[in-house]
Amino acid sequence: MFNLDEEKIRTGIQNFRKTHSERINHIFTDAGAQNYKPAAILMPLLVHEGHWHLLFTHRSDKLLEHKGQVSFPGGAKEKADPDMQFTALRETQEEIGVSPKDVNVFGDMGVMPIVTGYTVSMFVGQIPWPYELKPNPDEVESTFICPLHWLVNPDHRTIRYRSFAGREYPIIFFDQYEGYQLWGATAQMTINLMEALVST
Repeated sequence: MFNLDEEKIRTGIQNFRKTHSERINHIFTDAGAQNYKPAAILMPLLVHEGHWHLLFTHRSDKLLEHKGQVSFPGGAKEKADPDMQFTALRETQEEIGVSPKDVNVFGDMGVMPIVTGYTVSMFVGQIPWPYELKPNPDEVESTFICPLHWLVNPDHRTIRYRSFAGREYPIIFFDQYEGYQLWGATAQMTINLMEALVST
């Protein structure tokens, strides 16, 4: 299922971005969405023991937002950042010590608005593996990798409903993997990537 190479990954990302953009364009006509803060994440792909994996972070409980959650490295755009890819790579280096020069960026899958008030640009890139990660203890408690063949299996996830700002939202929850639970916006981003890669 995941007999991937760089060309296939790039094609899958481009195709997903086109269809994804068409699906969410209506959201940005909403006046509320105009106040969302731009942010970017990197979805780090890697090959471990002959299989493709994704790398995730477990956020520190010290953080004000999304504390203790599983996420991708990333964060809000700063004024000095020239573009959103720079933001994603800068945050990845700050959070887990991966140098931007070591990331082979395949492209971005477009923008996803999340209920906490951000529009998140989703970049995908490959990092060499093994790699000496250097998690920033102020932001990242730990990191882990998960195989794509596990993530793509729908039997490993369910839908639950949670209240936010007075509304009920359907939230994706993955089963625990090695003690970590992937859910919420990061879970949806992961499913987006699985959709892009399976289509290649």
